[in-house]
Amino acid sequence: MAVASLNRDQEKFSTSKDNIVIVENHESLRGGRSLDTNGYPLSVINAGHVIIKNSTTTDYKPMPIVVSGAIAKQGSYTGGTGYVNAGTYTNVALTGGTGSGARATIVVAGGAVTGVTITNPGSGFKVGDSLSAAASNIGTGGTGFTLGVAEVDGSSSGYAALPAGHEYVGIQISTIGAKEPFGAILIHGTVNEVASPFPVTSIKSAFNTATQNRIRWTSDKI
Repeated sequence: MAVASLNRDQEKFSTSKDNIVIVENHESLRGGRSLDTNGYPLSVINAGHVIIKNSTTTDYKPMPIVVSGAIAKQGSYTGGTGYVNAGTYTNVALTGGTGSGARATIVVAGGAVTGVTITNPGSGFKVGDSLSAAASNIGTGGTGFTLGVAEVDGSSSGYAALPAGHEYVGIQISTIGAKEPFGAILIHGTVNEVASPFPVTSIKSAFNTATQNRIRWTSDKI
């Protein structure tokens, strides 16, 4: 069962569209649910996101999405030790994580990495990925350099397919951080699909059938 820890530093994200996308809330799942965000690529789950459930484990999850996964913000890095040749190394391929194609300019001094600037964001990465680089490309001989991925490009072609063994449940009511994924889930009400975070056209029919048409969709301009 998914468990959401609420003992984290407060994250900042916009909730300005929450009241626009959730037009009417007649009923929500009592008490809310902790969401399983394992594999979810973004740092935020926006109001209006479709919520699904694993029919076997009963874990609730945000509906999978297809994103570019380009690195939008790099996280902190660990400099490592033992890198022999100080200097600035350009166009260095970053390895690891779920994506590919990312490159960076890396500065080495005193046997460690002292600066990293991503020059090609690549694609297919997820928040929390840990990247590195071959020692031969950044001074040779060293070890331990890692770079975190803090944010990825959220541009999307839409929702992915409903995973096997899962069912549609409802709609996320408020915008939350993926690191603190405790969701309030709408199961009866009205949703403005124009303001929804991702297009619902491809899944609307199946979603409506699964949720017994208790969600009404509007197309109000924003």
